[in-house]
Amino acid sequence: MVSHRLSKHKSSECSTRVATNSTTTIELREAVQDAEMEEDSSRNGFSCIRRSNCALKIPADAPTRTEAYKAYMSSHPTAKLIGINGGWYDISKFIPHHPGGSVIAQFVGKDATPVFKGLHTKDVLKHMRPVATYRLSEDDPAAEAFAELHQFFIKQGFFQTSAVWYAGKMAFAASLLALTLFLVVGCSSWYWHCLASCSLALFWQQCGFFMHDFMHSQGFHERKIDNWIGLACGTLGVGVNSFWWQEEHYVHHALTNTVDYENGFFDPQMKEESWAQNKKLFPFFTMKLQHKLIKIQHWTFLPACIILGRTAIIITAFKSERRPIVWLALILHIIWVSVLLCQLPTWTQVFVTYSLASMLEGILHVQLLVSHYCKPFYERKEVCEETNWYRMQVECNINIKNPVWMDWFHGGLNFHIEHHLFPLMPRHRFREASKHIKAVCARLGIEYDECYWTTALVRTLQQLKNAAVVFSLDPR
Repeated sequence: MVSHRLSKHKSSECSTRVATNSTTTIELREAVQDAEMEEDSSRNGFSCIRRSNCALKIPADAPTRTEAYKAYMSSHPTAKLIGINGGWYDISKFIPHHPGGSVIAQFVGKDATPVFKGLHTKDVLKHMRPVATYRLSEDDPAAEAFAELHQFFIKQGFFQTSAVWYAGKMAFAASLLALTLFLVVGCSSWYWHCLASCSLALFWQQCGFFMHDFMHSQGFHERKIDNWIGLACGTLGVGVNSFWWQEEHYVHHALTNTVDYENGFFDPQMKEESWAQNKKLFPFFTMKLQHKLIKIQHWTFLPACIILGRTAIIITAFKSERRPIVWLALILHIIWVSVLLCQLPTWTQVFVTYSLASMLEGILHVQLLVSHYCKPFYERKEVCEETNWYRMQVECNINIKNPVWMDWFHGGLNFHIEHHLFPLMPRHRFREASKHIKAVCARLGIEYDECYWTTALVRTLQQLKNAAVVFSLDPR
């Protein structure tokens, strides 16, 4: 089983040599001094992330985090406290109304400062007062280093979104759809229709990337606006339930590769019913059929993702959906795809073209998984306790090496470490941000895992094979 602790070691095929002179501690500390002020949006960009959240004034004689927690809970036993920036906040009544879902409850009793900063665009605490304060202290130097880097990125405008860049990307996606229409309507040969399958699959892929960006509020940094755009790109464009995906994805970011046996919890985007890539997932499997499938999972992984991936995610995402607007978007998606493909001369060509496009779009599902599957898993009790959240995000992600001109194909997923450390950063800033993150990792002795896509795929298949060999059903 992959260890959940990373130590200093020699660079391997998939790890890069990192330079330590890109970002110095002095530069970061100087940037932090000014980073608390609200930033203006760039001239050609959408409104940027705002960090006007001023730090709490913590008394010099303040108790430790544990002492403050126990003292308050002794007189308020039903309270549900979450720690942020040295303050304990009672979220008992807020949990059902949390826009990010119930994942917030997973951090009760923990200092969730890095998670909070990573997933929130505004000072959402301005209307809340802490019920207790505690002395800030971190044993892991990664906590301070990445917090300083976060402030440096804010100061330097890394969270500002370029409207021009997104306009260009959307124009590219529109050209793919226009090409598909031309190949379907204007061409009669079957091989042109096969090419239409390719362009349609690429259009779906690019729409999927847009859904990912906007459901993360990387666009306008305004949840309502970004969610509407995400719905249009994801559900109307691709046919995927964007709100279902967002709800699961927030949990995935907050508790990446994490399990909790006591509460039956697992990272919802890292567990499937037909394979188990890590020993820590084994207790969630109890059926004999699952045992048989997992024993051959290294053979079925790619066919399942490519052949069944699109159909499976659509069915899973909509089987419990109750929101009319989401169903309307799906119906409109079915209509426009049907009208497009019905221009083909025969029903056989309709079936072949759609099936081929669906399988090619399945490559996206492989892209989503190879960055995590061969990395360590954690137990929830470790997160934000024994294991620092920032360090965990570096440890459980792989970056994909590729030339700049291929970034469009990966949609930012090739910089998975950057994305998981700073989920609100727009993807067009990842390549530049990676230089600073590599420098911090080098200084701390943390492996910055990076390899080519084919190597990541081989590592994933090897991890699945290794897990299959030792897999056994939960005896319970």
